[in-house]
Amino acid sequence: MKRLKVYRAILKKEGWSGLIKKSGKPVAIALFTFFLLKGLLWLFLLYGGFELIF
Repeated sequence: MKRLKVYRAILKKEGWSGLIKKSGKPVAIALFTFFLLKGLLWLFLLYGGFELIF
């Protein structure tokens, strides 16, 4: 969990290129995938919840 905070801080401060330089491509790919899946899950929950209500 501590590493995730460090990676997110690097991402906010220096962007994706800084993250790749400091941590490597596997970390950047893992974080990108994590945020992509998290966003898709929220969209699915919101759309699915809307469909259940109406």
